[in-house]
Amino acid sequence: MFHGAHDGQSGPPDDEFYVSFIEESTDPVVSVDATGVVAYANPAAERTLGYDAGALVGRRLGSLIPERIADRRARSLRERLSTPERLVDGGNVTVPLADTDGTSRTFSVRFHKHDPGDGQVYTGIFRERTEGARGRDLRTYRNLIEHAGHAIYVTDTDGTIEYVNPAFTEHTGYEPEEAVGETPAILNSGEMSSEYFDSLWETLRSGGVWEEEITDRRKDGTLYHAHQTIAPVFDEAGTVSRFVAIQTDITNRKQAEGRLKQYRDIVERLDDPILLQNRDGGFELLNEAVSEFAGVPRERLYGTDETAFMDDASAAEIDEHRQRVLETEEPTSYEISPTFPESDRDATFSTRRYPYYDGDGELAGTFAICHDVTELKRQQAELERYERAVEGATDLIAAVDRDERFLFANKQYRVYHGIDEGADIRGRTLADVVDDEQYSEVTRRVSRALNGNTVEYRTSRTHPDRGTRRFDVRYYPFKPTGDGAAAAGGVVGVLRDVTDSENRAHQLRVVDRVLQHNLRNAMTVVRGRAEQIAESDDPAATDAAADVIARAEALLSTSEKVHHITEVLSDPPETESVDVSRAVERIAAAVADEFPEASVSVSTAESATASATTWLSRAIDELLRNAIVHHDGDEPAVEAAVELTDDGVTIRITDDGPGLSEMNREVLETGEAVDALFHGSGLGLWLVYWVVQQSGGSASVDDADPRGTRITVTLPRPAVRRDA
Repeated sequence: MFHGAHDGQSGPPDDEFYVSFIEESTDPVVSVDATGVVAYANPAAERTLGYDAGALVGRRLGSLIPERIADRRARSLRERLSTPERLVDGGNVTVPLADTDGTSRTFSVRFHKHDPGDGQVYTGIFRERTEGARGRDLRTYRNLIEHAGHAIYVTDTDGTIEYVNPAFTEHTGYEPEEAVGETPAILNSGEMSSEYFDSLWETLRSGGVWEEEITDRRKDGTLYHAHQTIAPVFDEAGTVSRFVAIQTDITNRKQAEGRLKQYRDIVERLDDPILLQNRDGGFELLNEAVSEFAGVPRERLYGTDETAFMDDASAAEIDEHRQRVLETEEPTSYEISPTFPESDRDATFSTRRYPYYDGDGELAGTFAICHDVTELKRQQAELERYERAVEGATDLIAAVDRDERFLFANKQYRVYHGIDEGADIRGRTLADVVDDEQYSEVTRRVSRALNGNTVEYRTSRTHPDRGTRRFDVRYYPFKPTGDGAAAAGGVVGVLRDVTDSENRAHQLRVVDRVLQHNLRNAMTVVRGRAEQIAESDDPAATDAAADVIARAEALLSTSEKVHHITEVLSDPPETESVDVSRAVERIAAAVADEFPEASVSVSTAESATASATTWLSRAIDELLRNAIVHHDGDEPAVEAAVELTDDGVTIRITDDGPGLSEMNREVLETGEAVDALFHGSGLGLWLVYWVVQQSGGSASVDDADPRGTRITVTLPRPAVRRDA
């Protein structure tokens, strides 16, 4: 090794080459051992730094790095100088050293390894960077870099950052003293794969330039996107000495691209047509919804206008709106209902058309957003019909939400409860409208409706001007609009004033009782007197008496039928479950006993249960009796059959008699033919008609083969009740 190494003495090597070259060199030459401790310093090192050789030998070279150098950079340089093996063949290294006056001097040094015989030694020639044309150029370049808008940083060949420009700090948030001495790993966002960095280093080590986009992380933790170029820097010997990286922040561009993609995806997913047209009306952009309505691939629509896929009248109307936008440069709204010949579709669109401008701010055309309101228009029309029906109804109709707040009330409801027509009903509750005495009953029934039940009842309410009124009340729940609605959102109430009809029914029953009492009593007397006359010996008197008796019997029968009809019409049409098979079998047996000369046969289905009023048995009895009584033969034949159908339960009564007259058929099927009722022949069938109507069924008449009549009565099955 060198003489005097580590003993405070510095002497030249024995080799004459060092004597003739190193000792006389004007550049400092310093040799260090494997740990970075100075083993030799030539006279030029003493002259340049102001230290004598004895003060340098045995001292770590890294200790000469000035204190003002940033901590991270100084620490990195000291670590590298303490392991000079890493510096061999690594190109020139920039090393700042402090002289005895504390002045910082910057040297470019390249280390070489050699073995003088007693251990490895690393010798470097320190060439001080001096001003001059090259220095001025370097200062100019540095000034340009310092003022560049792109983030620039320089690393050594190991990737340690040696320099960052102000734009780097602005973009990343790292100050120079925080970045120098570190590696670019401080910017690692974790977003880039290991393959990305493997490819990067492979490119750089081969002397190539790396240029790609990267996602890095700022000091505050936020991510940013950059276009990054990393290039190797070669020294005079053609060896890579460092790397320079330039980053262009493209975060805004990437975000804009992301937003553009989102907008494009949204536009493509919209069911509403969106169109961009130039000043001449030619399509420059349109989404798939346009093509679906038009029935034409959109590639065929570019460059065309609306005349390519819709009726001429609509296309002309749209062109007028487009020209208005181009003239005024103001948005416009309109509705249009075009037809599309290719797709055979009709639709109504609520359209908003806007002007659009190019990058220079010049008016370039228009774009339109067309909202398909076809279904909305249909719903609006249907809603208007419902509103007219609700407002025009004679019933009192209102709706409340789950908190008993009114949602709406029709005119009749407002008038009855004394609410001004223009008042906001939604600010009121049931407690504001219903009397205290009835409030508990109303809320109890409304609660049942909120639980999913349909509630029906009859009640009396006292009105300050109209007195006591009777109402048929029906509450039914409704669900709010929207998917997933499970519970009822509120209750609709329909109140029908039945006071007058109930009074008329009461009056009808009173008149019926009076008529029945007086007529029956009078007819009983007439019949009794006629029977007395019939017992006389005068044949003429006997015949007259017999005629009187027959007419009295007929009148009593008519009176009885009128009584039954009165009962049917005056009773509320309430239905119940009726076992039709058992009812037909029972009534047929009773009629067969009463008319032994007639043949009455029955065929029934099991479990034939129908929904009907309690008067159904009376109607069946009337049909069977009518078939026998009005038969023109001595041995009438009547068949009664009960069948189950998809629609309900069917009763068929077939006879072999002379058939029904047209008037009687009309009475049974429609309830009309008043002449038949005046003559009394159709009263029984009229009774059947009303029983069937109040049961929710129907009746029809056909001719039997080869002779007779077939009457078919169809009744509904009982509804399945689901209590919530």
